[in-house]
Amino acid sequence: MSDKPGFLGQVMGVLYRPREIFSTVDEDDLMKGLVVVLLMIVLGSYSTMVYMGKIPLTVIAPQLEGQDIGAMGGSMGLFAGIGAGVSMLVVWAVSTLILHGLGKVSGGDGSMKRFFAINGFVAVPSLLNQVLRVVDASIMDSASLVGYFVAYQEISSKLVKAIIGVNILNIWAIAGIALLVIGLEENYKLDRGRAILVALIQTVLMFALTYFTG
Repeated sequence: MSDKPGFLGQVMGVLYRPREIFSTVDEDDLMKGLVVVLLMIVLGSYSTMVYMGKIPLTVIAPQLEGQDIGAMGGSMGLFAGIGAGVSMLVVWAVSTLILHGLGKVSGGDGSMKRFFAINGFVAVPSLLNQVLRVVDASIMDSASLVGYFVAYQEISSKLVKAIIGVNILNIWAIAGIALLVIGLEENYKLDRGRAILVALIQTVLMFALTYFTG
C-alpha cells in the first residue's frame, strides 16, 4: 500500500486484508494496538461484571447460605469484572512475550515493539466477540446464567474445563489464530509452517497453564 491507513482503517482492514494491513504496522503503532487490547479488556470486564452480578452470591459460594452477606452480594460482579480484566491483560502480555521469544528461537528476526503493535491488532476478532458478550450479558436472564454456572461447576473433568477455559473452539478464536500466523510471518519473516508451529506452541502452553491451574 502506498498510503498508510488511519487507525479505523487498520482495525477494519485486519478483518479482510490482514497481510496488507500488518505490512503497514510499525513500532509507532504500538499505542494503536494497545488501544484495541484495552477496549477488548474493558468490554470483557464489563460483560463479566454484568454476568456475575446476575448470579446470586449464595450460588457462587453456597457456604454463605443463610448468612448476612450485606453489600457483599452486590459487589461480586464488580470484583469478578476487575479480576477478569487483570487476567486478560496479563494473559495477553505474557503470551505476546512468549510468542516473541518463540519467533526469535525459530530463526526469525523482528522487533518486539512492532510485534506488540501487530498482536494488538490481532485482538480485533476478540474485541468483536466482547461486543457481542456485552449485548448477551445485558439480555441474559438470571435463571439461565445460574443454570450455566451450576452446570460448569458440576463438570468433573479438568480437561473439559481447560478446553472451555482456554476458549479456542469458536470462530473468534480461530480467526485470531489465523491473524496471529500472518502477524508472525510479517514481523519475523517466518515461513508458513514455522509461523503455524509457533502459534500452536503458544496455544498449547496457554492450555497447559489453564489445565494445571484450573
